[in-house]
Amino acid sequence: MVILVLTTLSAIGPLATDMYIPAFPEVAGELSTTASRMQLTITAFFLGTASGQIVAGPLSDRMGRRGPLLFGIVLCLLASIGCALAPTVDFLLVLRVLQGIGGGFGMVLGRAVLIDMTDGPELFRIMNIMQGVGGVAPIVAPLLGGIILIFGQWREIFFVIAAMSLISLLGVLFLIPESLPASRRHSGGFRTFLRNCRTLLQRRTFVAYMLVNAFSAFALMAYVSASSFVVQEMLGFTSTEYSVSFAINSMGMMTMSLVSARLTRSIHPRKLIRVGLIVVSLASFSLLIGSVFLDTPAWVVLPAFFFTVAPQGMIFGNGGALASDQAREIAGTGSAMLGLGFSFSASIAAPLVGIAGTHSSLPMAIAMVVGCLISSTFFVIAGRGSSTVNPHTGMA
Repeated sequence: MVILVLTTLSAIGPLATDMYIPAFPEVAGELSTTASRMQLTITAFFLGTASGQIVAGPLSDRMGRRGPLLFGIVLCLLASIGCALAPTVDFLLVLRVLQGIGGGFGMVLGRAVLIDMTDGPELFRIMNIMQGVGGVAPIVAPLLGGIILIFGQWREIFFVIAAMSLISLLGVLFLIPESLPASRRHSGGFRTFLRNCRTLLQRRTFVAYMLVNAFSAFALMAYVSASSFVVQEMLGFTSTEYSVSFAINSMGMMTMSLVSARLTRSIHPRKLIRVGLIVVSLASFSLLIGSVFLDTPAWVVLPAFFFTVAPQGMIFGNGGALASDQAREIAGTGSAMLGLGFSFSASIAAPLVGIAGTHSSLPMAIAMVVGCLISSTFFVIAGRGSSTVNPHTGMA
């Protein structure tokens, strides 16, 4: 049950990011606003999430995990209800910032609690599950939002997020104890946070694994942002057929996360990341070749999409766990930096693909290849620094 609560916490933020994207036209019409203002509600949520992660990590290193975690969940709960009742887009923008702050608290502190309570193979197993759910959540969120819209209206999407927050709140109240004893807490404010960040940035292995995840997220979000155009406009698939392919890819990622969680009991996480990166890189290059030389045929695009998305389940959880293992004594700050790196990289992928144009699959393919190459480069760098063993766990 503890794993279920922590997994739910890791999913609320990504789900709230874009679950209501399918309802944009409906929201814009009801609130008498423009499409550009609706796009700002996503930006507002990202700003809130980034702010929440920056504050939550170091605050929890100082005060403990439970208090800040409860505050973040309550804030997300109340802001979600507020979004559901928002009378204007201006109210919605403010409440989306607050919702993002609460979601950022949950994402960071869920990981920090896990790091406090587990180590070794158990840490890698549960981190794979959490990261798998957290990684697939923003992909399936629009699909879930679309399902809700079949039976209700856009406001009910936010009520669903509020219900998830309430479930998480009850789970933390009754199942999650304080995981950071007073003897392990660090005094200080923002200056201490900056000092802790500087400490982690000097640890090559931590930074390398953080960037492995960040640029894998870049490749993944390039797919998310442009795949609908490629599949529907270029290949001529219907929206239903696209949704089915999207769901298959998402389930592949979830499945690989669960498989990876089991395999970490007998296989070192680096080996799993290596396999994942090799498969993703080959798939991205095949998409690039298909875009340049073969006029983007479906028999290249659809398998390339699947083998770009599914193996991410072997990368995110293991990369996050290996990085977190290097930041155990300041887990809150380490978790915040992991979340910021992931969110920042993912958030810039879509506009970069858009700037390059949407007249072909080439911009998306290039972005995916670049993300894979940079992620693989940092994986090699992490291996060169892996001779440094963490004294807390005995693992590299």
